[in-house]
This record gives sequence, C-alpha cells and structure tokens, in this order.
Amino acid sequence: MDSSDPVSPAGRGVRISRSASLACLCAAFGCVLWGLRQLDGPVARYLRTITTPEGGGTLTVPWMAFVSHAGNWIGDGRQLLIVSAILLAAGWMMPASRGIATGIQSLWAHGLATVLVHTVKHLVGRPRPKFSASGEWSMAPSLASGFDSFPSGHTTATFALAIVLSRRFPLLAALFMGIAAFVALSRVLRGSHFTSDVFGGWVLGTVSGMVASNPWKDWIRSVESALYQAAIGTVWIFALVWAMAVPVESGQESPFLIGCGALLVVAGCVIRVRARGTSRMAPTARSSSGAILAMALGLSLISTAPIVMAAAGSLGLALRLRGDQIPGVEAESRWVAVFRECEMAAAVLLSLIILVAFRGVLPLA
Repeated sequence: MDSSDPVSPAGRGVRISRSASLACLCAAFGCVLWGLRQLDGPVARYLRTITTPEGGGTLTVPWMAFVSHAGNWIGDGRQLLIVSAILLAAGWMMPASRGIATGIQSLWAHGLATVLVHTVKHLVGRPRPKFSASGEWSMAPSLASGFDSFPSGHTTATFALAIVLSRRFPLLAALFMGIAAFVALSRVLRGSHFTSDVFGGWVLGTVSGMVASNPWKDWIRSVESALYQAAIGTVWIFALVWAMAVPVESGQESPFLIGCGALLVVAGCVIRVRARGTSRMAPTARSSSGAILAMALGLSLISTAPIVMAAAGSLGLALRLRGDQIPGVEAESRWVAVFRECEMAAAVLLSLIILVAFRGVLPLA
C-alpha cells in the first residue's frame, strides 16, 4: 500500500508526525514570544534613558544613533523598491541573469508583506513604545495612529526581500539576512518598535519571501517551510539576546547543565566534520540534522535558561519529527555547501563567545 495514501497506516503515521512537528514548532514560537515579552518593557525603558527629549529624540550613544538612522533608511519602502527596479533593469539588459524574474518576485514579496503587516497591525492594535513603555501586550483591533506596533513593517519588508535575494544568490545569503537583521535592530533602537515586534516582522517577512519565490500553487508548502526556517533564526537570536540580558541562572544544577551542553556541542561538531569528511557532497539529511540538533541543544544547555532550553528543545523536536525535510540540507553546489559550513562554524563560535564572555551585559535591570 502506498505510504502517500492518507488512509493507509503509513499515511496516517506521516500525518500524525507532521501534526506533532507543527505543534512543537508552535511551542517554540510560543516560548520565544513569552521571553520577548519579558524583555520588551526593560529594553524600551533603557532606551528612554539614553535618548534626548528634544528634537524628536536622539540616542546619546553614537553607534546606536548610527544604526538607528542607517537601518531606518535602508528599510524604507522606497529603497526596497529601488532594489526591485535595479533587478528588473538588469534583467531587461541581460536576459540570462534572470533579473526580471527576481525583480518580479521581490515586488510580489514586498506587496504580500505590506498586506500581511497592515492586516495584523490593525487586528492586534498594540501601542508603540512611546505610548507604552511597559511592553504589555494588548489585543484590541484599532485603526488609530500609534496603535500599530506589532509587527514591524520595515522588518517584514526587508526580510521578505532578503529571502528572495538569498534564494537567487545563495552565496550572499548571510549578507542579505544580516542587512535585514540590521534594519530590525534599528527599529528597536529608534524606539519605533518593541523587540517582539521585529521578531514578528522577521517571521512574516520570511513567509512573504518564501511564498513569492516559489510557485503560487505550492503556497501551503512554502508557508510551512518558511515557518521552520524563520523558527531556526528567531530561536537562535532570541537565545543570544536573552543570554546578554539575563545573568547565568543560579543553582547547583548550572555546572552540570554547562558540562552536558559542552559535551553535546563537541559531539555535534565531531559528527558534522566526520560526515563532511566522508562525503564529497553535502552530508545526508540524517547526519546533518543530528549534528545541528546536538549543537543547538548543547548551546541551549550552556545558557542554563529554562526558556531558552524549552524553545530549543521544542524546535529540535519539531525538526526531528519533520525528518528529511529539514531546511538547509538539500542538495547544494560545492561552494554554497562550503559557505554553509563556514556560516555554521561562525554561528557556533559567536554563540559560545556570547554565552561565556557577554552573559548579562545589557543594563536592563
């Protein structure tokens, strides 16, 4: 009997596994949202202490002021439309570059992101930081100005464009996603959004970009893949932000957790290196996902933060239940695979540095 048949035992097993995976994914997003809500108020209040009251407010820390202005300019809709126009022009002059298709996808992503953002904004009706420094969540539909904080429009549109460009130019994916993250950070520093607002924009932007860059008939699969991809990034960044904002959890179990986490990270690195060394192509889905999950869970244990461990554990279980559909392990060209390995090594190293040397450095108390 065909395993794709929904009434066969194998088909029912696939449906159950998929449903369980999505439930775990929702749990991971829930953990991130809960954690960010705890940070929203302290971050907004701290930024007020380093912002001058005159002239609409200017950050007194130079690098923060630069990020605020530069990110606001980059994420403006006009700049994003210029990028689309450049892609269309390049495609018209050089048909082999597929610039027209990429330009159309970027416009489609921008339009979809705009519709999603404004729909969610007015359904949620959350006040912006200048109206609510506490960061408390309010769920009341509103069309009033200033009650449209969640999600961040600049962040959503920028991530939507970044996803489209990353799929077209995979070697530059880290650059595009880094620019989008830069814009997201600027929205928080500028006092225009809470931290949870930009994370919400990240998720919606990823969904918009994935739907726009894939055939419309596959939109359900695109949304599902986008949620998994967004979850990986948001859980990781949330874990680092939480580590910098909250000191190491006190207790006798902390050394034990840190030790177990270190062992998992080392084991994941060894598995990854051995899998890469025994194959000229990318590692298999099973070996790749096993190594990634081991390192991710190990880093979460090193954080000693229950909310981080819950988010990483839920996401890891969701990806494991999803099986060989885990993002990032599909067949790639040799150079893209090399770049992916370098990016992963850099992400693990950055995580360890923050967890060891920069724990609790943010003055949010």
